[in-house]
Amino acid sequence: MKSKLMKKILSLTLVGTMAFSLAACGSSSSSDSASSEKTETEEAEAEEAEAESADAEETEAAVTEVPEGSIELEYNLSTDDYAVFQQIIADFTEETGIDVTIVNLGGDYESGMKTKMASNDLPDVWVTHGWSLIRYSEYMMNLADESWTEKIDSGLKNVITNDDGELFILPITQAVAGIMYNKDVLSDAGVDPSEIRTWDDFNAACEKIKANGVTPIEMVLGDAYDSYMLEVIWPTLYTNDGVADKDANIEALQGGTFDWTAHTEAFDMMTTWFDNGWINDDYASGKRDEVLNALANGTGAFTMFSTENIPSIRMQNADANIGVLPVPAASDDAPSYFGTGEGNFSCFGIWKDTEYEAECKQLLEYLAQPEIAAEIVKIDGGIPALTDCEVESGTDAAYTADAFKEAQTMFDGDLCYDNFFDREYLPSGMWSVMTDAVDTLYADGDPASYIEEATGIVADNYNDLMGN
Repeated sequence: MKSKLMKKILSLTLVGTMAFSLAACGSSSSSDSASSEKTETEEAEAEEAEAESADAEETEAAVTEVPEGSIELEYNLSTDDYAVFQQIIADFTEETGIDVTIVNLGGDYESGMKTKMASNDLPDVWVTHGWSLIRYSEYMMNLADESWTEKIDSGLKNVITNDDGELFILPITQAVAGIMYNKDVLSDAGVDPSEIRTWDDFNAACEKIKANGVTPIEMVLGDAYDSYMLEVIWPTLYTNDGVADKDANIEALQGGTFDWTAHTEAFDMMTTWFDNGWINDDYASGKRDEVLNALANGTGAFTMFSTENIPSIRMQNADANIGVLPVPAASDDAPSYFGTGEGNFSCFGIWKDTEYEAECKQLLEYLAQPEIAAEIVKIDGGIPALTDCEVESGTDAAYTADAFKEAQTMFDGDLCYDNFFDREYLPSGMWSVMTDAVDTLYADGDPASYIEEATGIVADNYNDLMGN
């Protein structure tokens, strides 16, 4: 497209794992004390072997050709369910005669899209993975007048609409940040999840769970778990309803004047969890699959993440009894909290300069149909964002949505909703900083000694990214 007969784009051959939370992705930098004992030769051999292994697993560049007259759709799902999305698009083409070429960037999606923005050479339609307003809106078409906008869940609609009433995406699913938990573990420990209203309540629950022989909090350094701990804690301290200095904090955070060095509360809390033995022993060396397995099989109670994790937990054990808790409040007079936002693999926007505006809008209208949206919800594993989406309650596909609705009922009248904290209140680039800060706090097994350093990492990078 773009006045050429054929445009060649580097895309990625699919790999077997989903790149979770592209809205907020970064890598961990935890250290391995054993490596210091290796000789230089051994280290070189280990590095070479690691590089060869990485090369073997790395997705290989392939050329995707986008013919003249075809809508280019940038996508980011790298599981076997990608074939389902391909079939949905093929059915659209068969029904309408409109050709669509999917360019799947998989785990390299975020960097690929940043490159395209820098060159203003964007696809006609793309997945916004949580950033339709803050990162992509200047490049996207306002879709607020489309008929399907009336079907968007009201809580999410507020989050994805700007102050001028503009809305730039069709959201098929919504992601929710909270605390996943194993219901059977809590029941066996005598913990009623509906009574976990504050962080003090959460700590009391952890005490009971540990006394019952189960690890209270499952996390790892990396795979986004480290960052999600701050993602869910910070809003309860600074920006949620009921926080005494909420308005001043928000103004300072968004204005670049927030003094992080004066706010160690989240790191203090995480240090207490560690010192009390509530964190899994393999947090430094473990991987995401270990966390999923622990929740699935009842060796762990809680994990802080997005609800997009629930299908993956139940893939480890189809009989796992998993729920989702809103994040506890910092005080009795504040409500519990859910962070809500666009689903990572299922929210579509249109480039404002596309040559195919009518065709792109027709594609989104097709995807918004209840039966089509339901198929995408099954792929994404998220919570439907459209009120008429036909996912039958009680089925595996509806498990996450049912768990969310259960929590909403359980905490009815005691809930507040807001956008994901890093998307709303932090400059772009802070997700990896959050990772580094938590890694610094926990990596050496002595978090109390690293609170100041972890806080400094957040403060320095926040100030740099805000141009201070």
